[in-house]
Amino acid sequence: MLYPTKFLVKQSTPTVPSSQGEGLRALALLTAVCLLFAVGRGLFTGVWWYLILGAWNLFLALFPLGVMLVLRDLRAAPGLLTGNRLKLVTWSALGLWLLFMPNAPYIITDLFHLRHTDNTYIYYDTLLIFVGALTGLLAGLYSTLLAHRLLNTLTDSITAWGLVLACQGLAGFGIFLGRFGRWNSWHLVSKPIVLSRALWDALGDPVAQKVTMTYGFGLAVLYVAFWLFTESRVSTRSDTYP
Repeated sequence: MLYPTKFLVKQSTPTVPSSQGEGLRALALLTAVCLLFAVGRGLFTGVWWYLILGAWNLFLALFPLGVMLVLRDLRAAPGLLTGNRLKLVTWSALGLWLLFMPNAPYIITDLFHLRHTDNTYIYYDTLLIFVGALTGLLAGLYSTLLAHRLLNTLTDSITAWGLVLACQGLAGFGIFLGRFGRWNSWHLVSKPIVLSRALWDALGDPVAQKVTMTYGFGLAVLYVAFWLFTESRVSTRSDTYP
């Protein structure tokens, strides 16, 4: 007896890979653990400084990632942004991302606070700050990956790579400005003249040069490794959500 083909062939429907969004879930977990450690430090020792500092630094680290995620979704929305409006929003968002991106790896330098920690809590504080630094670093790498993918659609591959690696050098310089000069991203708007003078002075500062080169090179290597790992996993599926 013959049956219609449609009853013999299972109808396939588009499926969403279960691994989509796993990067965001991992960052959410790390953020929660970091804040949990900070709350524990406050409850058991009465020192809430780590919670205040950690929450603020994590917000600044995750902000550039949020910018890139919003930009990605805006560009993906059919007919929402077109022509010059699309270009304006895209490059403005990329500029905002670059302005705040150094805040992500900056948390690594918070490890220097361990020198002020009592030996009784040194191991706890080391883990607390390390988890925070890891969260910030991964958030920075993730946002850079999204920026890299976007740049690949705006220019050729070599230029995109050059811009991304140059951004790591700028992030290294930003880390110097934040740690040694105590400058923040918003000072570009609130104190542009004073910041401009500080930038000019920093260009000839040997310490600034060393910190910029060291962190810039380190971040570049970390990003290349992150890119190789991530892109090898998404090569067989949609690369929209690492």
